[in-house]
Amino acid sequence: MYETLASLYVEIETIFYFDSAAAVRSQVISSLTRLGDAARTMMTAFETAIQKETSRTPVTGGGVHPLTRYVMNYLSFLVDYSESIAVIFENWQPTLPSSSYGGEDAYPEEIYSSPVSVRIAWVILLTLCKIDGKAQPYKDVALSYLFLANNLQYVVVKVRTSNVKLLLGEDWVVRHEGKVKQYADKFEKLAWGKVLTSLPEYPAEEITPEEAKEFLVRFDDEFEASYRKQISWVIPDPKLRDWIKVSLSHKLMLVCTELYEINRFGSGGDGFNVRYTSEDIGNYLSDLYFGSRGSGSGSVSTKGSGAGSSSTGKSREGRSH
Repeated sequence: MYETLASLYVEIETIFYFDSAAAVRSQVISSLTRLGDAARTMMTAFETAIQKETSRTPVTGGGVHPLTRYVMNYLSFLVDYSESIAVIFENWQPTLPSSSYGGEDAYPEEIYSSPVSVRIAWVILLTLCKIDGKAQPYKDVALSYLFLANNLQYVVVKVRTSNVKLLLGEDWVVRHEGKVKQYADKFEKLAWGKVLTSLPEYPAEEITPEEAKEFLVRFDDEFEASYRKQISWVIPDPKLRDWIKVSLSHKLMLVCTELYEINRFGSGGDGFNVRYTSEDIGNYLSDLYFGSRGSGSGSVSTKGSGAGSSSTGKSREGRSH
């Protein structure tokens, strides 16, 4: 309504230019003032609602929190009226609360000269602080980092693909993409650390057959445990999901392939067949991070009684392609 009335103001002045119509022009100005006040009040109420949001129930699978979606959809819609809100917020610079989020983002008023940019940056910062607190209830630390990565990725994508980017700039996007990667790296280390450390640091070096079998048995157990735990976890953003999977595939499959080839496992002549081939590992990873969808797409091979177990690989029956 503000934008419509403001766009008509010049035409109204032209039509009602004579002195006897001064009351009409005054009424238009008064209406714009009241609408501007209402918009500022709504923005304040919006920020207050974010601050008072106290839900503590973890999002299933570490997905995107409803608060993140709500705030970013609201801001994406709001900045479509950037010309109007620039006028409304022009002389409105209330004191911004201090933030514990850290870094240069904690002081948006020192980065941006535009009151609108300051306000938008502050609302996003406030939301990220709330999301940071909502990661605490997760009992699994790896899942808490996945939750943080998912939510920040959602924010970054919303900024990059909307007019919010025009207000915050490319530097903001690049800086926060770096934070997403930091969260993803911590998630990978915590969620898959035991699997990665169960393999030899230098797989190309010669080791005894007994040592190699011990490595593989330990790897099989850790990989199976990690897969089972993470089958219900989710990464909604396809770009982030693919980035994590490619990173894991490279680290796991490269080491396993070298270890298998050098020690010639899987041929049957040594009495020990690997439970998970490199291809199996790739197939298992491809199932992950779709949430409940992934849990029905494949089954983990039956665990054997020890180093002499035979490889069953991954059941392909019922697997969708």
